[in-house]
Amino acid sequence: MKTLTLVAAMSIAFPVAAAEPWVAAWQASPAAQPSSATAPLKPIEGQTLRQRLKPGLAGRKVQITLTNAYGAKVLAIGAASVGRLVDGKLDPASVKPLTFSGAASISIPAGAPALSDPVDLAVTPADVLAISLYLPLPTLPETYHRPIGAVDTAGAALGAAGPEAVLSVKGDFTRAAEMLVAAPSPRLFVSRLDVLAKPASGAVVVLGTTRTEGEGRWPEILARRLAAAGRPLAVVNASMVANPLTHPYPGGGEAGLARYDRDVLMDPGVRFVILADAINDIGQAGRLAPDAALPTVDELAAAYRQLVVRAHARGVKVIAATLLPFAGAPFAGFYSPEKEALRGALNQWIRTSGAFDGVIDMDVMTRDPADPLHYAKGLDAANHFAPSEAGEALIGAKIDLNLFR
Repeated sequence: MKTLTLVAAMSIAFPVAAAEPWVAAWQASPAAQPSSATAPLKPIEGQTLRQRLKPGLAGRKVQITLTNAYGAKVLAIGAASVGRLVDGKLDPASVKPLTFSGAASISIPAGAPALSDPVDLAVTPADVLAISLYLPLPTLPETYHRPIGAVDTAGAALGAAGPEAVLSVKGDFTRAAEMLVAAPSPRLFVSRLDVLAKPASGAVVVLGTTRTEGEGRWPEILARRLAAAGRPLAVVNASMVANPLTHPYPGGGEAGLARYDRDVLMDPGVRFVILADAINDIGQAGRLAPDAALPTVDELAAAYRQLVVRAHARGVKVIAATLLPFAGAPFAGFYSPEKEALRGALNQWIRTSGAFDGVIDMDVMTRDPADPLHYAKGLDAANHFAPSEAGEALIGAKIDLNLFR
């Protein structure tokens, strides 16, 4: 009789799947910010960090993940908030305090993440949100998301909308519509935004590198097409500058294989992953990663197969993209005929191996038919490495939406 009672009690302990799922809607994969004797990190103390982001999916509530992944000490958050930016200013009517198990502040241990309590804030992909963190104690910005593109002297990525993050003068400005800005900043300590979305919603997570990371890339175009087609799928960009799959890179974070569970498979609502680019495993060999010898096709294929089997174990489908052209890349030692042959062989394996749930042939989409080692005219940026705006638009427009079923 006691055994029956115990079994009955256990049988009701399993959670019932919610009609409205939590889904990852934005991400900035964390890395360890470099520090040296000649360029040491400077502590932040008594200032407010405000960073902007755009959710990739509509929802009626939000949750924020903070991270102290690479901090050597406890990360003290004195106060935090989330709200909408309107014309660059925080809309006071939309500002909501962030709490953590009901508390307005939190101390995050070294190496740990922290998930906020749910916040009643309805959002859409048209919104621009601001997350503000008040840092009352001396805090080294050891955990950051490495910026890409044009940078100012403080290292903040600059775009049409201005810096992705800014630091205030001294003071708690987490509820202020405007704050006095002391300096731009790279993204710090905020790694993910989740939304409570409509039933059947999910996420497509892109694992890529420099050619995928940042605003204005093809993942944003894919997201708009999915939304226009009535598909409730966020496209979450988990790419990282200079990041290889098989080995770490100074300033570029852990290897893709090492961060895959944290940055991809643990995202709530993930249903698909796009493996976007392994070009750094090829180009960096013998260059800035001298310990990394040029891999073989079999070695890279084994890395891809590991990503597939780990995703399939969680019911996540894997779509692989072929590697874009890179002849003419302006980085010394990055390109060579031997490396080009490896890229071609890996692309052929991706197309024909049957290892994936789908393939996006970005190489065929963008290469010049008359000179397939290079991009077609107008599809590459000035550095001949990344796609141009036209190249991003073409990739985003040509991806088959039937892959995401």
